[in-house]
Amino acid sequence: MDGWQIEAGSRARGGEPRRPFAIHLGEWLVILVILTSFYVRSDRTQDSPSPYDLLMAATVALTFLFGLRFPRRLGWAAALWGLVVAGYGIGAMDALYMERVQPAMMTTIYLVGTFLFFASWIYADPVRRLTQIFWAYTAAATLAATLGIAGYFELFPGAEIFTEYGRARGTFNDPNVFGPFLVAPILFLGWRLSTAQSLRSLWIAFPFGLLVLALLLSFSRGAWGNLLLSGLIFFVLTLATSKSYLQTMRLIGFGALAVVVMVGVVGFALSSPKVAALFEERASLVQSYDTDPEHGRFESQARAFAMALEKPLGLGPAQWAMINRLDTHNVYLNILVAGGFLSGLAFIALLLVTLVRGWRAIGRDSPEQGLLIVVYAAFAGHIAEAAIIDIDNWRHFYLIVGTLWGVLLAVEERGGVRRPVLRAASRVRQGIGSAPVSGFQA
Repeated sequence: MDGWQIEAGSRARGGEPRRPFAIHLGEWLVILVILTSFYVRSDRTQDSPSPYDLLMAATVALTFLFGLRFPRRLGWAAALWGLVVAGYGIGAMDALYMERVQPAMMTTIYLVGTFLFFASWIYADPVRRLTQIFWAYTAAATLAATLGIAGYFELFPGAEIFTEYGRARGTFNDPNVFGPFLVAPILFLGWRLSTAQSLRSLWIAFPFGLLVLALLLSFSRGAWGNLLLSGLIFFVLTLATSKSYLQTMRLIGFGALAVVVMVGVVGFALSSPKVAALFEERASLVQSYDTDPEHGRFESQARAFAMALEKPLGLGPAQWAMINRLDTHNVYLNILVAGGFLSGLAFIALLLVTLVRGWRAIGRDSPEQGLLIVVYAAFAGHIAEAAIIDIDNWRHFYLIVGTLWGVLLAVEERGGVRRPVLRAASRVRQGIGSAPVSGFQA
């Protein structure tokens, strides 16, 4: 593998490899960066960086200075991101609001840089570093969720700053970013519960329920759909990759427990008239502002697509919202209208390649398989939600896609037997109630 490696001859007393100080420092810096991710400004026009951004920039610089390297096989993903940025640059040459181009371009380049960093970081030591990152991510999400819940129920004076329009937003500017931020940690805790070996691990059900409650109180329809889709993908893939009857039964038991916890959380929340009223309003698939003939979401998306056809080279980044006075609420249209067909097609190609290669990597027996399913399911849920919201400036999206690429590259390079996932799922189902499933068969 490329990247930081532990020297084979450097061994501690117990036979474990000694980890150089630079690696220890890098790991603690990355953990600290992820812990600060509970507070990130979501506005793409922000003038000042958040603590997360400042620490991330310093961490990237130090880790590469100390020897972190890009995996060679990351080239295709990097090239596709490069085409997205290039399209933005071409479109920006005729931008109407030139003063908004430079901040938007710098933000995009920075976020692509975080993708490259996370992919390289995870690739060098997938299981250890992905576990570290997800525990830190879960801690950050739990803090944000706790503040969001406290704000919603006004548990202390001034807590209302963690809400917006009666919806929990935690430490984010927008409930529609706060909600999706919680999805991946919910899946991670679900995976930890499904692989628990003793009743002592049931403490995980508490933060799991806390995150589900906070996501519910965000009243983000996109976040709700994101969780449902990614949760379904997670369950199906985990069931498909089960290697024994016992593991399958444990997963089904976890699924039942998760349903009980989620139903309990929703029931508790809906016992409040305030929650019930807003839930009834937000539970509709289509809101009035979606179908407004002049300023509705769907009308805005139609205008954006028409503009993309009229300007195939794009308008430049951060232009359409100024011209239209309304965002596209669709990341695919947003990138298409900003960078033209070059950026739009490159972005879609990147997502498709990620889906296909991630799926293939899940089909290989590997120590990272469970964690890979968590990240893959979260990624799939986010790109589905991207059809109704702009996710191109969400910091945690680049964390998810970067870690996904890092682990799938590691699995691909290591090789191993590839198992057809869907065929395995069928055999697992056949094995339930009859005989133990010994594993995959080609």
